[in-house]
Amino acid sequence: IERTREVIEIIDRDILSSPTFDPATAEDEFVFCLSEIGEVVFLPPLFQKLRQLAPRIRLRTLSLAPDALTDSLHDGKVDAVLGYFPDLTAPNIYQQRLFSHDLTCMLRRGHPLARERLALEDFARMEHLQVRDGSRRQEMFEAHLNEAGIKRNIVLETSHYMSVPSIIEQSDLVVVLPRTVANLYLDTVNVQIVEPPVEIPCYDLKQFWHARFQQAPRSVW
Repeated sequence: IERTREVIEIIDRDILSSPTFDPATAEDEFVFCLSEIGEVVFLPPLFQKLRQLAPRIRLRTLSLAPDALTDSLHDGKVDAVLGYFPDLTAPNIYQQRLFSHDLTCMLRRGHPLARERLALEDFARMEHLQVRDGSRRQEMFEAHLNEAGIKRNIVLETSHYMSVPSIIEQSDLVVVLPRTVANLYLDTVNVQIVEPPVEIPCYDLKQFWHARFQQAPRSVW
């Protein structure tokens, strides 16, 4: 039954449906799965661009558990996954690198230890704010610190980035976060960027889509 349903869907999508997609007149809904950082950094300019090119389409974003992503892409419930999802490696999932991002430190402006780069001994003894948002990016960073034998004094842990700037500017805490997020607050909050004491590997943000929709005109667009 499942295989038959797939064949019927392919016939309906690739043979019976219109072979073209006109963004200027389309009224489709696009569904993207993004991480929290993806929504903060990437979604605003993406939405603005889509509104310029396809003013009638609707855009909806979801946050799904990693084990649900492959099925959602296969079923067409999600058009694309955008962000850092290293576990999305099924053979029928296509991927393309969009950007490479890195991590940095953020302190309040005027912090006594603020300089171009933190010393390792200062970084180890400082009180840290940790954002544990459930992303694999955080796991990658923690593994890198463990390999380097670096332990942090974490005194505050949160699961979101929204409160981070206010906490940092009113304390002597340090936080490690994506540079793109830190850059959002430099002109509006009393914070500054300081480089971490060790080199942290960059990570790739990618877009993922299912092979079933590789030739679909709206997906190609």
